[in-house]
Amino acid sequence: MTTASTDHYLARMRAVLAHIDAHLEDALDAEQLAEVAAFSKYHFHRQFTLLFGMTVGRYVQLLRLKRAAHQLAYRDNARITDIALACGYESPEAFARAFRRQAGQSPSAFRAAPEWTP
Repeated sequence: MTTASTDHYLARMRAVLAHIDAHLEDALDAEQLAEVAAFSKYHFHRQFTLLFGMTVGRYVQLLRLKRAAHQLAYRDNARITDIALACGYESPEAFARAFRRQAGQSPSAFRAAPEWTP
């Protein structure tokens, strides 16, 4: 690939990342994001994983959990259930499982004493 085509390719992926950031609360699927990148769904998924080292679904999940962690730590008046739903989880239980898996703490324990991991 030439430098110009590589830059164009990376610009497409940057557009996808910007779209994800702007629509994190919405349902995001690979087909919709592939359209943003102007790739087929399968090519997009392969290229995203190759470029970022994780699937697009995992990337979206990590961003949602990061947003939730900040809300838990800095929005004392927000209910954990409301944070879970605002971050795209269908139930507080699904959120709690995902959060515990990623952060090593339950959402309520994190809120009481946040342990920020890199």
